[in-house]
Amino acid sequence: MPRTSPFPEPTIPPGARRRPRRRALALLAMLALLLAPTAVAHGTLVLGSVTLTPDPPRPGASLVITVDLATTARSPVEGAKLSGTLVPANRPGATPVALTFQEYKEPYGTYRASFDAPAAGTYTLTVRDSTYKNEDTTAKVALQIGGTAPNGSLDFTFPPVNTGSRSVVRWLLWLVGLPLLAGVVVTILVLRSKRGERTVEDR
Repeated sequence: MPRTSPFPEPTIPPGARRRPRRRALALLAMLALLLAPTAVAHGTLVLGSVTLTPDPPRPGASLVITVDLATTARSPVEGAKLSGTLVPANRPGATPVALTFQEYKEPYGTYRASFDAPAAGTYTLTVRDSTYKNEDTTAKVALQIGGTAPNGSLDFTFPPVNTGSRSVVRWLLWLVGLPLLAGVVVTILVLRSKRGERTVEDR
């Protein structure tokens, strides 16, 4: 006669078998968020905006020019190397005011340059992105120093920059490697959950 255990067999709750799969899906989502690359510099179209503090600027007073960069999907663009020049709009051959932008950790994709504002007038601000060697790209906006009307947000666009074959290979690794890694993690979690269920049933 087969032996009967004096202890009742453990019962598995109806939703218990689904929990490992839910945990696997949650872990997959977390893994995708952790490994998803942020936009660094740009190999695609980038949207930029320039704001001035104070606005309108006062001649001879401290002026902060802020540049915000984002992709067309509104993701902030980090790691760009920005510089700029400011020249009078009616004297393009005049000695430009050189600007160096510093990246700020928060908010992401924000770059600022501080200097003393020149004399009142209309100026052309040229923003240069030199993140990639020999692949500079520029954008220009017109701004007013002095007066009573604020400049507001001055929008511009950076065209795509050819980042070379290394960047293409890197993106291919992300596109192919991330799904493979996520699939391995999910498979391992599902196999472990099945082993646990079999162990409980064997008892």
